[in-house]
Amino acid sequence: MRSSSLRVRLLLYLSISMVIVVLSLGFILANSIYLQNVGYLRFQEEHYFQEVQTHLAEVQGPLEKYLTDRSSSALTRLLFLLETIREKIPPVRPIRSDATYLMKREVYFLIDAYLAQVNQIIELKRGRKVIEYIDSYNELSRLYTHISSEIDQVSLRGFRVQLEEYRSFLELFRRIQYQNLLLVIVATAFAYSLLMQMVNSITRPMLQLSQLAAQLSDGKFDLPDLHFASINEVERVAEAFNHMKRSIYHYIEELQKQKEMEQQVMTERVRNLRMEQLLKRMELYTMQAQMNPHFLFNTLNTGVQLAIVENAERTAEFMEKLAALFRYNIRGKRLFVPVRHELEGLKLYYAILQVRFPKTLRLVLDIDESRLDGVDCPAMILQPLVENSVLHAFKHTEGIGTITVLVKLEEPVLTLSVRDDGIGMAPALVGDLLSRHAHDHQPGPKVMGLENVIQRCYFFYPGQEDVIDIRTESGKGTEVIIRINTRVEPCIEL
Repeated sequence: MRSSSLRVRLLLYLSISMVIVVLSLGFILANSIYLQNVGYLRFQEEHYFQEVQTHLAEVQGPLEKYLTDRSSSALTRLLFLLETIREKIPPVRPIRSDATYLMKREVYFLIDAYLAQVNQIIELKRGRKVIEYIDSYNELSRLYTHISSEIDQVSLRGFRVQLEEYRSFLELFRRIQYQNLLLVIVATAFAYSLLMQMVNSITRPMLQLSQLAAQLSDGKFDLPDLHFASINEVERVAEAFNHMKRSIYHYIEELQKQKEMEQQVMTERVRNLRMEQLLKRMELYTMQAQMNPHFLFNTLNTGVQLAIVENAERTAEFMEKLAALFRYNIRGKRLFVPVRHELEGLKLYYAILQVRFPKTLRLVLDIDESRLDGVDCPAMILQPLVENSVLHAFKHTEGIGTITVLVKLEEPVLTLSVRDDGIGMAPALVGDLLSRHAHDHQPGPKVMGLENVIQRCYFFYPGQEDVIDIRTESGKGTEVIIRINTRVEPCIEL
């Protein structure tokens, strides 16, 4: 009990206050509901006579239409209204001394006469007794006017009676409201005094704790221990504060030691990061230095054959383009180049391919060069993809092989695509190519250029999951798609 005294006190004080308030509000609500029910019953009687009067008024329209047109729909509507009025009129009407009730009883008999008169008019209409039903209709109109006047008198008398009753009810309700308001004020004041005692028993010790904590934050650790003879929870807080004060000094010493150790660790970590950056640069240069020697050997062999069988002018042109391509591939060892420079190198490469494959290879460039100014891409990224298609896509095929290169910029994404209509790739090979490799991975000899491009894309943009994709279908070709977010800086310093 003592260990939870704060909670118990709060619950007890709040419960007492809430019970008093709820009882007072419940009493007010009960009286309000009672008065509402009385008023509802009174107005329900008045509403009843208003409905009867409305139905009587509705009878006039169908009756006139039936008398003039002999309409069957009007007769049906008329009979329905008559039956509705009969159901609303009480069949038993005992005699009482209440004047208001006697007026209502008289209205009931008048309505009975009205309904009987309507039935008589219907029978006269069916018997085609024109003069009789016209006289009856005129008498019915006078009876309707009299009934309406009587209903108004009943409503007026009922309203006056209700007005007197409501005055008594309102006076009673007003007295009850004053009493309950006084009860709520007393209950609220009582609860407020209890809560203030509880708050003071908590805030006074906490104020002293905050003052000592401020001195402790200034570096004063020789403060006396705190002891409070109040609520148990506050005493536990004081004990925890005393323990904290004694432990802070030891913690400061430990923090100093940890700070020195962390400084050493950070120094070692910086050294390791520099080593890792150096390894990454070495890996990048290694990937860029990889070239497929088959293309170089085949190209030189073609140049020799041309020198033998053709004139020296064509051989000179071929060798000039070959030299220009070699110069482009090895210039500056830049990691990134403008997209226009990459396209120039690709065009030189294709010019040489046309000599080797004049009738079996076609290159289609789908490029919007007007939007490529100021846009960079990794160096040597398109030529290896075209070379991979030339070497592997058209094996065991006949006819002209088509390679389509697409370059487009849709801010902020630069899309580079190389698509061929060759034999396609095996799904297992595609999965192996798209996997991220470790530093010591050795690329396969058949797709070394493509694998080099994929791993360089992963290296430059490690946070972009869709930087490269391969779409292939057996017998229909392969498409390699590279997406570069031009707003994202590559992971290495250019």
